[in-house]
Amino acid sequence: MRALILSTGVGPAEGLVVLNATAAGHEVDVLDVAAHSWLRRTRRNLPRLFPWTGTWALRESGSQIARSMRAIIATGDYDMVVTSGLGAGAFASRHVEEEFVPLLWRGDLDFSAARKHAAEDTARLTTAVDRLFLEDEWEFDKALSKGSRSAHLRHLIPAVPATALAPLESAPVPPHVVALHPERKDDERLENQLAALGSAIAEVPGSSLRPLSASALYRRRDMERNRGFDAVTRARLDGATHVVLVGSSRDHAAVGDLLLATGFRGRLLVEDTIGTGAWAESRGGVRSGRGLRLVAELSAMLEAPEAQESASETRGVPVRHEDLLAAYRAAMAGRVDRDFEDLEALRHAGPLDVFFSTSPLEDRTDGARPQRVRNMADALDDGGAAVRMSSVPGVFDRRVRAVRAAITAGRPLGLFYGENSTSPIPVPRVTEELADVMREFSRAGGQTVWFVRDLHWLDDIEGYLEDADARRDTQARGLLELETLAAAADRLAAPSIESGRGFDALLARHGRAGHDWVPLPPAVAPANTVPPGLRAPGDEGLTLLYAGGVSGIYGLGQYLDAAARLDEAIRLDFVVRPGERDALDALLEDHGLADRPGVRVTTVPFEWYVPGTADVVGVVLLGGEYARFSFPYKTMSLVERGYPILCFADMAIAAFLEENRLGLGVDRDADAIRAGLERLAELGAPGVGEAQRSQTWGARLNAARAASVR
Repeated sequence: MRALILSTGVGPAEGLVVLNATAAGHEVDVLDVAAHSWLRRTRRNLPRLFPWTGTWALRESGSQIARSMRAIIATGDYDMVVTSGLGAGAFASRHVEEEFVPLLWRGDLDFSAARKHAAEDTARLTTAVDRLFLEDEWEFDKALSKGSRSAHLRHLIPAVPATALAPLESAPVPPHVVALHPERKDDERLENQLAALGSAIAEVPGSSLRPLSASALYRRRDMERNRGFDAVTRARLDGATHVVLVGSSRDHAAVGDLLLATGFRGRLLVEDTIGTGAWAESRGGVRSGRGLRLVAELSAMLEAPEAQESASETRGVPVRHEDLLAAYRAAMAGRVDRDFEDLEALRHAGPLDVFFSTSPLEDRTDGARPQRVRNMADALDDGGAAVRMSSVPGVFDRRVRAVRAAITAGRPLGLFYGENSTSPIPVPRVTEELADVMREFSRAGGQTVWFVRDLHWLDDIEGYLEDADARRDTQARGLLELETLAAAADRLAAPSIESGRGFDALLARHGRAGHDWVPLPPAVAPANTVPPGLRAPGDEGLTLLYAGGVSGIYGLGQYLDAAARLDEAIRLDFVVRPGERDALDALLEDHGLADRPGVRVTTVPFEWYVPGTADVVGVVLLGGEYARFSFPYKTMSLVERGYPILCFADMAIAAFLEENRLGLGVDRDADAIRAGLERLAELGAPGVGEAQRSQTWGARLNAARAASVR
């Protein structure tokens, strides 16, 4: 078979496709439609140059380009055309008359509304084709949020030819670790990742750790010179004994697949981002972790690589296609409903679960909402994948149709779990239809729970929604949302019993009745847990760590007043979002802490935070009425890290911390805080191991299922 691949560049993603295709005996040409040049030509009579110039031409639908493409395809006598990436797919939708296989890679749909050309390309492509091939369900979500009108199918997994199966290296001592990162990277984040990973090999003489872009394992010049992806990767890894994939990119999957085929399963470690974590799961449970958990996993891998070889095969073996192009050709055959999505939840016949979140999944760890949403969605998927939906109309509408079709077909039903966000659902008709489908789910035998994370917009918090009209509008829409979904759900849930009481007090101020709340506190994600013994030792001394928001809702004033009166030998660390750095600096200035020795402010993601001392106490010392009944998410983030926690005794979490031997509640004064710190520095958190095992998102899910049984 002869195939033409259209691209707007080249990297490992294209390299692996060509490697598989040529091993299967196909002739493959690769044309870069952005640079107007051939990257690979198997026949010399193919045109060398295009009759158009300028990137504007790629967006025009003039007949000249279409005629040129007709001539190229006729001269090449191609049996199939494949497009690689959004730019190439949009080009083909404008200028190629033949059917083509549209492959979109991770990152193709990661653009903002301000990028009008990308939005136009997406609209053009998804209008022209009846199916898109995407990497996973997270990419399905993105396609729907961008207005996709096509069916969504998963990428097919290519087999790596036998010629590439020789192991790259054995794993002698000392280890030589390569950290493969995205081409476009956050330099500060990568610097912290390398520093943390380096601690795993620091005591081994002769060991090394070096960063390398995953995309650098196969470049444009390599394809132009007809080099194989496998040979180039082997050369550029240059004696690596272990590989860590950090971040996420269009090329991570291809690089990971090649490494798995070349004997690296027991020596490959993956950062558990949403995208790369999904890849690791789909490939048979490749070892992964987030933040410092990745360091712990690397240490364990270096100590016993053989044990991991067998342990990593626990999640099944994916289907790999020896002839990828033939498999894609078969996948293009026949008609497909444009509403169809190859959802894992529709592949199994067990009870159907549904997960709704106001905001879609985001690969962010700089806030409670994106972490809670992802972790609860992961918990639902662990028991047999759920249908995931959000308030984004494109996502919501198609997934509601899928859920209703399953109900109509008599599918056994499990749990419909939904949760609010920091502001009401922005589209009123989504709220109304969400309530309707939840009722339908219950009537058909399912269980429904609506989780209310917070109602802080009902409180009078300094600095939050100071515009009176905006406040009234948010409160009216929020109250209507709560009433609508409370009436539809079997049960309402809150972060704790105390949170429910606080919610009822806020509702009473607005003339609303209270509710019977089920407690569903945030939980521990195993991918984040760091056993205390595996933390970097650090210097002698004590660090008081605050990680979280800085706005008025958090009420940091009382903590900062107390901190200013503590012994200056105690270090004060603050981990905050980049956008709140200036606000924190102003608060530190106001409380006389700006020039205090031992104060450190960092915007590195919390999972990559490395303390400067061996002893660390996490603080959740928040002021204000709302803080007294909330359950701050960072409480469980600190448990994941193994740190003892100090809070005020009148906060809702105090009883939880003390009952589980995770920390202490103290009075709201500097002397009590100082005494609490000394006690925690001595006692630590003896219950943290048990909490990491038992206070999981899976346990939270089980509690939601039990609570919703009527």
